[in-house]
Amino acid sequence: MTVNIKCRKQVFSCAIKFADGDWFNNSKRVSFVIMKVTYCFTKSNLKWMFPLVILLGACAHQPTGQSAAGQTGPAQHSESTTAGTDPSMLEPTSTDVMFRVFAGEVLGAQGDMEQAANEYLEAAMESEDPEIAARATRIAMVAQAWQHAAMASDRWVLLQPDNIDARQTAVRTMMIVGDYVGAEHHLNGIIQQMSHDPTRAWSVVTGLLTTATNIDKAGKILDRLIDENGGQNNAQALFAKSHFLARTGKLDEARQLAEAAITLQPGQAEFHAWAGRIAVNLEHDEEALDYYHTAWKLKAQSQPIAMAYAQLLKRNDEIDAAQDVLAGLEDSPINRFARIAFALDSDRRELAEKVYSEFSEVSFDDLMEHAFQAAQAAELLEHKLEAADWYEKVVRGERALVAALRRAYLTADSGDLDSARKQLARLRLQHDSAIVKESYLAESEILVDANQAEDSYQLLTSALDVMPDDPQLLYGRAMIAVELDRFGDAELDLRQIIDLNPQNAAALNALGYTLADRVGRYEEAEHLIRAAYNLQPEEASIIDSMGWVAFRQGRLREAEDFLRDALARDNNPEIAAHLGEVLWTSEQKEEALNIWNTALVTDPENEVLIETMQRFGASP
Repeated sequence: MTVNIKCRKQVFSCAIKFADGDWFNNSKRVSFVIMKVTYCFTKSNLKWMFPLVILLGACAHQPTGQSAAGQTGPAQHSESTTAGTDPSMLEPTSTDVMFRVFAGEVLGAQGDMEQAANEYLEAAMESEDPEIAARATRIAMVAQAWQHAAMASDRWVLLQPDNIDARQTAVRTMMIVGDYVGAEHHLNGIIQQMSHDPTRAWSVVTGLLTTATNIDKAGKILDRLIDENGGQNNAQALFAKSHFLARTGKLDEARQLAEAAITLQPGQAEFHAWAGRIAVNLEHDEEALDYYHTAWKLKAQSQPIAMAYAQLLKRNDEIDAAQDVLAGLEDSPINRFARIAFALDSDRRELAEKVYSEFSEVSFDDLMEHAFQAAQAAELLEHKLEAADWYEKVVRGERALVAALRRAYLTADSGDLDSARKQLARLRLQHDSAIVKESYLAESEILVDANQAEDSYQLLTSALDVMPDDPQLLYGRAMIAVELDRFGDAELDLRQIIDLNPQNAAALNALGYTLADRVGRYEEAEHLIRAAYNLQPEEASIIDSMGWVAFRQGRLREAEDFLRDALARDNNPEIAAHLGEVLWTSEQKEEALNIWNTALVTDPENEVLIETMQRFGASP
């Protein structure tokens, strides 16, 4: 894991509040206050509580627009949590189900996730409530009780057959336990359910299958699904399988299927662009240029296609042609910014300055977007005062908060820390809790940048007095505590986040990495990091942590494999520092030096990278 206070890239979710409110975020039926306990409840000593519990909430019946857990991760709800089940038709939750839910929460709060998963699975199997099945699935996943997770997710689908997230989770967990027959059943359900959007349906299916541990079985499943849904005449299916093959490294076969899809639907610009992307990876640049040119002709106003085509032209030293492609895009604030960024990347600063100067001359309907993109361009060109002036004009709309925060950062960067803090304090006069929180986090980062970490820590402590249990504030304070070498305080904050939301992969990863890197509690650290990895196996920072904890325990080959994977996903200098250290320790010193020096070009001032190199006598 890479701990970087200055760059908050993790997305935090709203945690379930297990106190003074409804367990399902004000949804229905089960409402009670979790009491603090120091011993494990059993059925006999809990039963007396249920008459009170029933009086508190068994009849509560309020509509909701939120998911059962209100959280991100593999089982995040993207559609209504009541799809396929009318809450008004459900039977009241039985006393036995309520007992098991309550016991599961208490056991989970005490850290006994295995027993919590047992209790929740029993509750899910007896209850007709899909939200209990969803919660049972998530808890089993955190406990790495994959058989439980597969059973609970299957139950979730049964109770809520229209929920795509339920089906996706069922596929993932079933493949983990080796139930490829069950996984195939749910994949077919996804295709049928999303028949109105076949492109997305096949993208979801192939994305799931690429996570399988047995790629051969996954490939056979995909072949059968294609045969059952149009076979070789289904261009979208062939396009999807091409993606699958590319992800598994079979680029030649992927190219053949991309060409077959183009033959069936030659007017699909995305098919040509994909074939061009494969050709680039096969280092067939002329072929790639032909495909991208066709894609661009078919869809000249597609910014992704135009940008990719322009990049390929630039790579082949056709800079003027690349600029013409981008100039052909509709003149909008975002496209003008893209042209400026491309010109700078092509060492055409004069052109970039010219396009930027025209921001003051042209007129766009969306004044706020105009000002925001001009500010972004000014920052890119290092015209910081002009950028701050542009940001000040963004006074409404979805960009207003980001603009206000960026203006404060630029003010602080100019040396006027007091004015920056006053700008952020004024934001806190608003009644929007999200704006208040972001202003605290921004001010905290500004203080850290100014080498005032202790003041930053105290600021977030004050913020938590106003917004207790907020996961972003707790996470931010934990990261500052690590910087201050107060690992016990960091652990308390991160564990509080995990108690509120056992599926917060960021907190699991951060705590595991800190315990491994700074405290030396390797076994406990690996358990936490692996839980995060199971939740987000594609996240580079978590893969980095998997490699680092393996390295700390002397498993060099395993560490190398994880860290190579992490660096391939994210060319981050701190990941490069870790991989280089593993390689150096494994007597692969020449490659270690190559990796370090390459990363140094990207970020010549990265403290972790420089410290690592100096420690091994390989000073930059």
